[in-house]
Amino acid sequence: MEATKAGFKSSLLFCGYVLRKPFKGFYELKYERRGTVWAGLVYLLLYYISAIVKAIYTGYAFNPDKGSPVNLGMIFLQSVMPLALFCVANWCLTLMLNGEGTMDQIFMGLCYAIIPLIFSNLLYTVLSNLLTLEEGMYMQLISGFALVWTVFMVVVSVMQINQYSFLRTLVSCLLSIVGIAIILLIFLLCFDLVQQMLAFFQSVYKELSYR
Repeated sequence: MEATKAGFKSSLLFCGYVLRKPFKGFYELKYERRGTVWAGLVYLLLYYISAIVKAIYTGYAFNPDKGSPVNLGMIFLQSVMPLALFCVANWCLTLMLNGEGTMDQIFMGLCYAIIPLIFSNLLYTVLSNLLTLEEGMYMQLISGFALVWTVFMVVVSVMQINQYSFLRTLVSCLLSIVGIAIILLIFLLCFDLVQQMLAFFQSVYKELSYR
């Protein structure tokens, strides 16, 4: 019998279980439907907000550019966009590698996996206003630990949701990174092509208007 989909509140609270037991947590996220896309969107939004908070409120000693205007679009490109591209690239690889994950499952898994980065950004911001520059190594350790934890969570998420072996999971993650590069390259080529077409039509219009 198909598992009943979790409610929004319970899917939000499910993050604690995933952090404690990632292998079982991501398995239940897929097969017992204990996660929701809406909860994933909340965690993705919180990650974006935490990145903004870090950019604005990090102490002067650790943020020489503090006080200058914050580019929210650039923060979005640096935080959310890589995750979105990884999700798309990894989903595209499921056919090639016989993965079982759907787009929404891969998205949910990725959003639950980045929760350590949310806490890391907020803790980094608080400590940057309390510690001296010489004590900054503790902040770097926290950030490094959160990054390693997140990478581990992403790997487990891809493994459990797609039902890959460990080796195939690593191949999938590496190919997803390559896929991100290919997607960006295609986007840049299309963007450049559109710019050239617009410039061409603009020049033709000017030529016709002078006649």
